[in-house]
Amino acid sequence: MDQRLPGLDALRGLAAIVVVLFHLGLPIAGAHLAVDFFFMLSGFVMARTYEAQLRKGTLGAWRFLARRYRRLWGWMALGTALGVLAALDRYGASAELGLSAVLMLAMVPALNVASAPYFLNMPLWSIVYELVANAAHGARLARMGNGALALVALACALGLGWAIAVAGFPRGGYAEYHWLVLLRVGLAYVLGILAWRLWGDRSPLRVPFALSFALLPAYVLAVYLWPWDFAPLAFVLLLAPLMLFGGMRARFESARGLEAATLAGAVSFPLYAVHYPAIQLLKLDWGPMVLAAMAVAGILWHRRARLAAVLAPKAARLNPSSAG
Repeated sequence: MDQRLPGLDALRGLAAIVVVLFHLGLPIAGAHLAVDFFFMLSGFVMARTYEAQLRKGTLGAWRFLARRYRRLWGWMALGTALGVLAALDRYGASAELGLSAVLMLAMVPALNVASAPYFLNMPLWSIVYELVANAAHGARLARMGNGALALVALACALGLGWAIAVAGFPRGGYAEYHWLVLLRVGLAYVLGILAWRLWGDRSPLRVPFALSFALLPAYVLAVYLWPWDFAPLAFVLLLAPLMLFGGMRARFESARGLEAATLAGAVSFPLYAVHYPAIQLLKLDWGPMVLAAMAVAGILWHRRARLAAVLAPKAARLNPSSAG
């Protein structure tokens, strides 16, 4: 299914902005909930887009995983490359940094730095776990019935509740939470799959889009003001599905609103992938110049077809012989 849901695009953009604001230093401790919404949205979109092919066998598990890897690699590699530049200024060149760069450029945790395996680009942790969820989806989850998937979600919810009670909420990107994070990712991702299977694009609840858009920032603010250990679990079980439902049924009457929602979805992943090392570079004397040059290059590349159309007639006039 190729038709996009612009309401979900807008929510994806909002979630990315919340994460960026947190990494810019805003004291919003619940910003990590945006990543849990990403996981749920991923489960929904992957089921919507690929599950029919996975169940029929026309798309194998390895091909599906390879497709997802290719889709995610480019922007994440760029983000890691920026992280390498910042790390070179901070730590200097070393064999350990070189090995970390090679691993993370391949979207593999830098296991040689056990205490901080994603230090060059922290958001990479969520992409690694999303690929793990994608692998499980292609290999097994796509062929499981709804009842079995519900049991998987229940097991993840109970396990996550236990983890929170014993060790605190599993934070991505830190070695001590490696395996516990699977419970966090599994719960949100599987709920996303179930949402697609049960309701497709038709929301079971009439959730206004304005409410679904306000839920994440409002809840993040509430968690900051009134911390609660089980707030993340409540968000994934109750509020993230409401956000999903509101995004599913959103309709944009104006062309500008639709364009803004589509743009938010388009920039969400690039923004998420590169913002963390970009923030580190902004702290360096020469960092802003590098980022500005890359931004200009990116704009020129994006508009290369339009530039070629403008420049070609001028080139022909300057060299009439080549036109004949």
